Amino acid sequence: MKPLRQFIVHIPQKFKNEIKLSNKTTLKLVTKFNEFDHRVNYGEIIASPRGMNHEGSTLYFHHHVVMEQRYDIGDDLYLVDYDPNGGYGNHSIAIENKDGDITMLGDWCFVLPPPPPEETTTSSGIILEIKEESKEEGVLLTLPPDSEWIGASGGDLVGYRKNSEYEMELLDGTKVYRMRTTELVYVKEEE
Repeated sequence: MKPLRQFIVHIPQKFKNEIKLSNKTTLKLVTKFNEFDHRVNYGEIIASPRGMNHEGSTLYFHHHVVMEQRYDIGDDLYLVDYDPNGGYGNHSIAIENKDGDITMLGDWCFVLPPPPPEETTTSSGIILEIKEESKEEGVLLTLPPDSEWIGASGGDLVGYRKNSEYEMELLDGTKVYRMRTTELVYVKEEE
């Protein structure tokens, strides 16, 4: 089967329902209370759109894929819409090959989140002060091919529009924000 405009991915589990602690202990989560934070956003590519060959790689996709019944085609297989021009019809975000190389799709990019605000605490753990929230800035991890025209490249500190960041977890555990390149508003130049 060769889809025309979608990827077909294998997603054995739609939600992350376990937390592994450092001492090899596993906690079970009840995901229904905060299902948005526990949705799975990646799966193994079983079939690629016509003209592409990425079978066996990992596809990162929009969180609606596991929530909307219309994408579920049975046997833990899901359709993920793809539009090479981007836009709201493109739920395919990025492909990670077996070597860990990531290629962005459409108009999506990955930005590393800013560090969390620091706290000043007493020796007993009482929080005395929380430093100011970070601005909407992060390090640009990767852009789609042919996106240099926007004036940014991987490793740049970039600013983005408020509420454009959506946290995802990569296969290696790295937390990233996925957003459209149009949500980037500036590159911070070194002083």
